[in-house]
Amino acid sequence: MSTKIGLQGELLASSVLQGYGIDNDLVGKDGYDLLAWLEQKPIRVQVKATQKAHTDRGKTVARYNFQTNYGGQKTPISKIQCDMLALVALDRRTIHFMLPENLSTTKKIYSEQMTLENEQMTFSKVFDTLKRMCTCS
Repeated sequence: MSTKIGLQGELLASSVLQGYGIDNDLVGKDGYDLLAWLEQKPIRVQVKATQKAHTDRGKTVARYNFQTNYGGQKTPISKIQCDMLALVALDRRTIHFMLPENLSTTKKIYSEQMTLENEQMTFSKVFDTLKRMCTCS
């Protein structure tokens, strides 16, 4: 992924989180890109971005493909690296929020799921879970 796509995703994720009332800072640390604050506790946010949905050969439905791994071994991201992920579809300017649980090396999301309604729902679900579990680092 180009660094411009990554930076665009990080800036959009930061702005969206601010819009939901979550203060955050761009940090670019190993394993996470943003440090968000939930009730004065730090939340490490890994941002993954893609420019547009892709249609696989022979298929009719488009999907966004997010690389949810790190390192040369393509190890799936886990809660060791971050507390949550923000998967950014740049062409729609929407985000799918999720916890780093049971990930494979790629997370695929159908294009019709990348909506503002889904963004709001996944944001609420993730932050409600983080508040209850206090998975903050």
